Amino acid sequence: METTMQSNISINLGEKNNKKSGGTSRSSRPRRSSNQQPLSSEAFLRHRNKPVSKKIEDPKKLIKKGEQPVKVFGLGGLEQIGSNMNVVEYGNDILVIDAGMEFADDTMPGVDYIIPDVSYLVAKKKNIKGIVITHGHLDHIGAVKNIIESLGYPTIYTSPLTIGMIKRSLDEKDAKNLKFKLVDPDMDIFKLGAFTLEFFRVNHSIPESMGLSLHTPKGLIVFSGDFKIDFTPAIDKPADLGKISRIGQEGVRLYLGESTNANKPGHSVSEKVIGENIDKILNAYKKKRMIVSTFASNVGRIIQIIQSAVKYDKVIFLAGRSMVLNVQLCQELGYINVPKGMIRQLSSEAESMPDEKVLVLCTGSQGEENSALVRMAKGEVKDFMLRPGDAVLLSSHTIPGNEKAVIGMINDLVRLGVEVIDEPGLDTHTSGHGYQEDLKMMFSLLNPEYFCPIHGEPYMRHANKKVAMMMGIPEDKVLLPDNGQIVELYDEVAFVSEKRIKLDTVMIDGKGQGHLSGEYVMKARSIMAENGIVGLIFKVDTKTKELVGNIQIESRGFVYSSEVKKIHTQIVEFARAKYNDNCKKRMDIKDNLKFIREALGEYITKIIGRVPMLMLMYVYINREAVQNIPVDNNEEIIGMTLEEQGYND
Repeated sequence: METTMQSNISINLGEKNNKKSGGTSRSSRPRRSSNQQPLSSEAFLRHRNKPVSKKIEDPKKLIKKGEQPVKVFGLGGLEQIGSNMNVVEYGNDILVIDAGMEFADDTMPGVDYIIPDVSYLVAKKKNIKGIVITHGHLDHIGAVKNIIESLGYPTIYTSPLTIGMIKRSLDEKDAKNLKFKLVDPDMDIFKLGAFTLEFFRVNHSIPESMGLSLHTPKGLIVFSGDFKIDFTPAIDKPADLGKISRIGQEGVRLYLGESTNANKPGHSVSEKVIGENIDKILNAYKKKRMIVSTFASNVGRIIQIIQSAVKYDKVIFLAGRSMVLNVQLCQELGYINVPKGMIRQLSSEAESMPDEKVLVLCTGSQGEENSALVRMAKGEVKDFMLRPGDAVLLSSHTIPGNEKAVIGMINDLVRLGVEVIDEPGLDTHTSGHGYQEDLKMMFSLLNPEYFCPIHGEPYMRHANKKVAMMMGIPEDKVLLPDNGQIVELYDEVAFVSEKRIKLDTVMIDGKGQGHLSGEYVMKARSIMAENGIVGLIFKVDTKTKELVGNIQIESRGFVYSSEVKKIHTQIVEFARAKYNDNCKKRMDIKDNLKFIREALGEYITKIIGRVPMLMLMYVYINREAVQNIPVDNNEEIIGMTLEEQGYND
């Protein structure tokens, strides 16, 4: 059962937040009275201002007999960037925080993205009281469409912009069944089973980002969400440091804070500074056709670029599906208000306009294959051809691993005579994740008893551990669980349990979804990608098990065309000799082919120094039935060749 309260903090939400969001409405809720005290519990108040004690050798000795812990664990985001999903469980009550995805890397050919393994939650879906989504980036919402049905469509608690971003990814069935509860982080408090939820504003590279304060039977747990401390944000209000401080004064048992930039000293640059720098560049190049590329998910940046373009009387042409959808959503929610006709989808109309009137806002800043800017650089966008005199601005930092793709794209742009803008001293990108000084400020405000670094690679989380220790948190109270490891929170102690939830890697491949156990699929794909594939078809007499005719061989990506005939002949002769030898020994045909596959692997390695993916197949043939049929027609009996099955170059 859910009950709702509101605090005595009052703000003007503005027109954009008063608009309807896809049929989701905010109900009228009673406010917390001015004399009503913030929610608290004896369990965490006892720990406030508690003197630092020596390291506890055996924390389990502090557990009361029969005491039930609050369990906190991550199903993703603790060993990688992406797939963020955390779970808080007490008794029969479960709360899920975020449901993100992670893009596959080069070690996973053919995989679109990866999502958390929610098998544990599926088995307990009746206990799920809700899902909190802290903001609208894919690493926090990208798995919703894949998991929401299997979890029984629990209510999602989040902001208007995030709701819009989730809805656009859903199919008709999910959109019909999904339930949303609109969250105002300044006012709303929700009671969900054993948990009481309160929210607070933070700044990030997308509006309406928020953190979560969670009152539990074992004390107050705080999730930072993705954040930076930005006193001059471009779009949002500044983070609600006053509310965060008040939460800290209540006594925080466990703080789970993001770690993305924990290894970077100083403060993250304000988004407003970046907007001002972009404005200076647009002014300097206002007579040229401008192409600006940034992350489609960086909504705050996009809004500033559009504002500057309108200021210099440029029409904004959008390119890239995600860019178009995000801008449309921001217009619907009132974040973008420009004169009619100033924002359009890229078309041949841009070619006919004066150069000083055109700004193309597009995806592709990371050199992603088939992205809008990459296709422009290759001359593959028929409606808009880049030409000498055009200017391109990349408002982004190159993500590690994308350097080669970005350099290749820049080379293509330069070959076209396009100027790629590089203004020394003018930053055109900043991170939405706080640096060390931002993290320190959050530690100072919350003053937690225990800290668990989340949201990052292991080296980032260990850097965050060092920051926490700088701020006075004892090393034994910094908890570093991996995905699936459970933090148990008791009245007097918290620790990483020996208990672990078994997790598989869940890959999304086109429209398919599969669990990756033992990494067999990826290993097979990698072998095919690196070494090619060879297929052999053995035609076997039904009665005698002897070979009928030639062994058929097909290969792809195996050897160069000049070598194919010679090496194919060697492989077929070797396979025939091995088959006949084993046939004389009356070896079962399946065992025979298994033996041949192993022997072939060793033989091919000697010939070319590597082993392809080997596929050996057999088909039974009644020799008496086909002895009068010409050899050329035998393929009609044994089945289609690989070419006939569509394996053409």
